[in-house]
Amino acid sequence: MISPDGTEVAAAETDRKGYLFPVDGSSAKEIAGFPEGYIPVSWSSDGKTLLIYNPGDLPAKFDRLSLITGQRQPWKSLMPADGAGVTDLGPILITPDGKSYVYEYGRTLSDLYLVQGIR
Repeated sequence: MISPDGTEVAAAETDRKGYLFPVDGSSAKEIAGFPEGYIPVSWSSDGKTLLIYNPGDLPAKFDRLSLITGQRQPWKSLMPADGAGVTDLGPILITPDGKSYVYEYGRTLSDLYLVQGIR
């Protein structure tokens, strides 16, 4: 995800840590305070904060991560109103002001029948 000023891309790498990759090709730097397994979802409009979440969590719990201090603050939890059978949420898109978002989710539902008296 590219920064508001277009100079960096925030991404989780194969080591499950977060990095800022300069678009000029210089060396990436690890994001302080970025929890292992999380992914960045959105930049703040001023480029000083990332919204991050762990894609394995249900409901999806988002944190604001300050790129200056490395401190995290809870922001929002997302889950469909009817959580029955929900297996995952994503992709999740959030506007820089955090006022609007959209997400997709997977759901697995099934029926169980009990049959008695068969010989």
